[in-house]
Amino acid sequence: MHFDIISASFVQKFIHAICLTFMHSLWQGLFVAVFAGLILLLTKKSAPALRYNLLSFLLFAFLITNGLTFAWELNAQNLFGKTESGVTWLINRSEVPTVTGGNYLFSSAEESAWITAITTFCNANASIIVAIWLLIFSVKSVRAAVGLFYIQNIKKRKVSEVTDHWNWRFSALCQKLKISQRARLMESAMISVPIVIGILKPVVLLPVGMLANLSVAQIEAIILHELAHIKRRDYLVNLIQVCCENVFFFNPAILWLSYLLRDEREHCCDDLAMSVMGDKTSFIHALVSFQEYNMAGSRLEMAFSKKPNHLLDRIKRIIYNNNKPLNAMEKLFVTLSLVTAIALSAAVSQAVPVKEMTAVFRQEKPEIVSPAPARSNVVVAALDTLPKKKERRSNTEIHSANIYSNEEGVSTYHVHANGKEYEMIQKNGKTTSLKVDGRQIPESEMASFQPEIDKIITDIKIEHEKAEIERGKAEKMRAEAEVHRQEAEVQRKKADERRAEAEVLRGQAEKLRAEADQHRMAASKQREDAEVRRTEAEQHRTVANKQRAEADAQRAQAEKHRAEAEVHRAEADEHRKEAEVHRREAEKERQAYEKMQTGMINDLIEGGVIKDKSNLSYKLSQEELIVNGVKQSEELHKKLKNRYIKDKAVEMVYNFSGRTGYTTTGFIYTK
Repeated sequence: MHFDIISASFVQKFIHAICLTFMHSLWQGLFVAVFAGLILLLTKKSAPALRYNLLSFLLFAFLITNGLTFAWELNAQNLFGKTESGVTWLINRSEVPTVTGGNYLFSSAEESAWITAITTFCNANASIIVAIWLLIFSVKSVRAAVGLFYIQNIKKRKVSEVTDHWNWRFSALCQKLKISQRARLMESAMISVPIVIGILKPVVLLPVGMLANLSVAQIEAIILHELAHIKRRDYLVNLIQVCCENVFFFNPAILWLSYLLRDEREHCCDDLAMSVMGDKTSFIHALVSFQEYNMAGSRLEMAFSKKPNHLLDRIKRIIYNNNKPLNAMEKLFVTLSLVTAIALSAAVSQAVPVKEMTAVFRQEKPEIVSPAPARSNVVVAALDTLPKKKERRSNTEIHSANIYSNEEGVSTYHVHANGKEYEMIQKNGKTTSLKVDGRQIPESEMASFQPEIDKIITDIKIEHEKAEIERGKAEKMRAEAEVHRQEAEVQRKKADERRAEAEVLRGQAEKLRAEADQHRMAASKQREDAEVRRTEAEQHRTVANKQRAEADAQRAQAEKHRAEAEVHRAEADEHRKEAEVHRREAEKERQAYEKMQTGMINDLIEGGVIKDKSNLSYKLSQEELIVNGVKQSEELHKKLKNRYIKDKAVEMVYNFSGRTGYTTTGFIYTK
């Protein structure tokens, strides 16, 4: 396929450049994954800040490399140019075959078939590929924009100021971290985990109620972690990561690298917070307490990560001071990336290392030069990807030239140059016939065309000399290629030997695999037995848990009864004390009554009303005095009433109607 850049629009070139850049980003991502794996393997004991910086450098190196690739691809789309002598060429760089025919030799890099197939597919379907990418990129960009809008909205809705005490503590923590920006601490009812929002005026938002549910030291540890993000300006780096993930959403290496950066960023903030606290234990307790608080009061995951084991990994790293190694899936991904990168490098290195594509004259007989094959009448000059020094050029512009010579020294030229068609015959260097645009030029006018003819012949000779030089270079490279072929043959023989050794090893591996299968079956049986025992243990544990729960309920009920009994005992003690007081008062009243009763009987005896108290009965009230059923005189009644009756509602009786006592204020005291 020939691609004429003159007739193509800038949009077409731009689309092809984007498509090829994305294709290159995939193999570039393979090397990114390999280097990221090496960084993680070589920095197991290193500080998270070093790992973070190396991974960040790797991400930015990828972005710069991909940007340069795009610029190169956009510039490389212009494949139309001119040679130093004015000969024009037109080549599609993705389709330059090696052609030999007649006395011409075309040499090009022998690319691998599958690489050529991929390149051809991308060139043919660039518009569709870029359209699909643009659609997905737009959707992800809209989602990112909505997320940013929501985050900015959180700063303004349902937020409240914290107390002056916490504002003072927050300012002190900012000073410890030497944060020059003016940050604020607020509570929000729209979040369940602490977050940091903003770059120029950052805000640390805490969930409502967290300040009241965690200890001061634990809250300070969490705030220090969030302030560490502000100190490190992680909010800006995170925006760059989001952009990279949206642009290269199809590249698993870049997505994995971004994931690693987020993990290491949290570790860096942990270390920075601990350096201020000076105590690992307090920080670990803060992480655990926050997790417990978050699980109890929220349905969302932790802010630090959505992985279920992330908190455990962070605590292990802090305790053992050892970075998390690659897991099985990450090791597999890095290994596949390494193998693919090596295979790709091997496929490219097998191509002939020719930097130039040339079409040169090969004159087997000095007197005969045959035309190029039917491919084109265009003389193709050297194509170099590097810019060349500008040299003085001829005013003659040759578009095509066919040259025929015979043994008698007669040469026939058919040339298209300067917008004209020249047909001329020379014998021993002298022009004997000339046609210009099909018109035969008389011999008398031929002298006026001689300067043009001389320039055309000179330019053709110059191109011929250059072609000879290029042919020599091609011969040299062909010899080198033969040496490489022989070396490859030696390598092939060695590979056959290794293959035979591999067959032997494969047989041994099959034997070991059979033994492993036996062991696996035995292990499977043991695992099944263990599963049965585990199920039984689980049942026992369930029963034990149920019994423990019942025991806890009974213990709680007993505690409740004990507390109630304690309350009743305390109330009984109070009642007993009050009863004792009443008893003592009643005893005093009773003694006073007995004294009054004795006095009353003595007064009746002294007054001659009775002789003794045998068969005695009386009643003394405010209204009357009755002794042994006889109402006494008003004088005696008044005398005794004034002496013994102190209240209107009181009366004294003795064996009167079966009653004996002294009634006062609702109580009757009897003997």
